[in-house]
Amino acid sequence: MQSTVINMLLNNSLCVLCTCKNDIPNASLMLYICDNQCTKMHMLTLKETSKYLNIVNNKNVSLLIDTRDDIHDDKTTQTKALTIHGVASIVDDYNTSKKILDQLIKKHNKLSNLVSNESVRVIEVQIKSILFLENVEKVNNISLP
Repeated sequence: MQSTVINMLLNNSLCVLCTCKNDIPNASLMLYICDNQCTKMHMLTLKETSKYLNIVNNKNVSLLIDTRDDIHDDKTTQTKALTIHGVASIVDDYNTSKKILDQLIKKHNKLSNLVSNESVRVIEVQIKSILFLENVEKVNNISLP
């Protein structure tokens, strides 16, 4: 995987998670963490949300990560974007979930209030492929095993 893609996955905080149920899409702005191998992403949801119900019914998701926050007044710098296709699941194992919750809070302290909610659940997305848009004319497809 290209170093630019790895850096974007590891160093960004926000993504848009897209889920779907009964052909009705849903997009959610999410804080996330990525494992060091850049094969899995984790984020939080509450059990009562549309995204939770959508994932339970349809595990196919897409995510969008971009660099627009890195571009300030420099009009020559192009926004880079990753469109990620993956398979989502809800982490059921308590110990695994606790470990991921701790990692999420370490990176995103503002999630600490949400973690205390009884209905909080960890979403795990296994990355299957990435469409890397370096600029309008340069697109790379990356498949993961």
